[in-house]
Amino acid sequence: MTTHQKGRRQRAYLGTLHLNLLHFTNPWVTVAWAWFMPGFGHLLLGQYILGWILFVWEVVLNVQTQFNVAIIYTFIGRFDEAVQILKQEDGYWLLTYGAVFVFTVYSTYKIAVDNNLLYELAHKDNAPISIFKIDQIQWNSLSKRSPIVGALWSLFIPGIGAVYTHRVLTAIFEVVWWNVILMKSHLLSSIQYTLTGKFDKAVSVLDPEWALFVPSMISFTAYFTYVITVERNKLFDKEQSNYLSQNYQRNKRFPLRIKDDPIKMRFIASFNHSEHLEKAITALESLGVMQEDIFAAPLDKRNEKSQWFDTIHRSDGKSLFDGIMLLGALGTFFGTVYGFILHWGPVVWGVAGFIAGCLLGCIIKGIPILLTAKKREKVPKTEVVLIVDCENDLARKTEEVLWSNHAFGLSQIRN
Repeated sequence: MTTHQKGRRQRAYLGTLHLNLLHFTNPWVTVAWAWFMPGFGHLLLGQYILGWILFVWEVVLNVQTQFNVAIIYTFIGRFDEAVQILKQEDGYWLLTYGAVFVFTVYSTYKIAVDNNLLYELAHKDNAPISIFKIDQIQWNSLSKRSPIVGALWSLFIPGIGAVYTHRVLTAIFEVVWWNVILMKSHLLSSIQYTLTGKFDKAVSVLDPEWALFVPSMISFTAYFTYVITVERNKLFDKEQSNYLSQNYQRNKRFPLRIKDDPIKMRFIASFNHSEHLEKAITALESLGVMQEDIFAAPLDKRNEKSQWFDTIHRSDGKSLFDGIMLLGALGTFFGTVYGFILHWGPVVWGVAGFIAGCLLGCIIKGIPILLTAKKREKVPKTEVVLIVDCENDLARKTEEVLWSNHAFGLSQIRN
């Protein structure tokens, strides 16, 4: 790659208030989220301004036309009442709603296809990735997080997952709109009546128009947080791999055979990509180990097998979570709709639908993994091999530094 081409396309942007990045996305997954709620597909693709505009536009048009109420009546068989609700509205609103919905789905698919192409080109360009930003009031860093923990926080309160991953702008958007939906739908009052066994009261107090926004809002924010956390972990690994290759493979004469020096010894350690690895290298240099005596070899992970769930250390982005959250959202939708006519009410049946949808997602996506997966070792896989040459009098401290910074394994070679 020539000098003027390097860094032509950025893979990510890290600001003090937000993180935006390119990542591979299944276009049909983005279309599914756009179908649940216009704007969600664009948010998943990093098109935040357009996504926020489409989300607000959808809420305004939906409330204006009472479209969610008509949906509920349609699914529970009260077709005449559904028609009457839509007849009461100006035809302009219904036509506008349909046009925006169709455009959103089409636009999401088209942008997803373009996004995947740009991601491949940006990955090949290998542009420098910023990992830390700070200004007068805020700082942001590209550090690793657990995707599952982030998703669970979003399931409890949409927006908290964004705070967990240092995405302030997304957090503000999600928290504000979640509170609007809570107040307009009277969901908290309905939950209170449900927990005290007053199911009829729980149904009567719940506003169906706003209640139908809840399933997609909860499910998407959890999925969105999960995906962003997986991708930021992969971005961290890529940036650290570049850093180690550029700074700890500079010594082209680094001896692969240990030098015939009685006062020298060699340590070979295995690590995962993490801040602890860089902390170990910094500590070694502060002890007096020269930079040219440290060699780091990041390992290729292209043949990594898909895991059931991504973790802070193993983030391949191909876990069960796509199907789980899409079917969970669908199950919550149906549970909420039919909860208006079933005993126990929309809250209980919405939760039950979410659990059933998630279990169905596990079964559908889990069976192929179980049929094709080979027995996996429980020991974490190595991502970086670190070789350190030091004098004998630094051996004990060097060993302590490597173990204390979470080395998976360690070997000592003496002359």
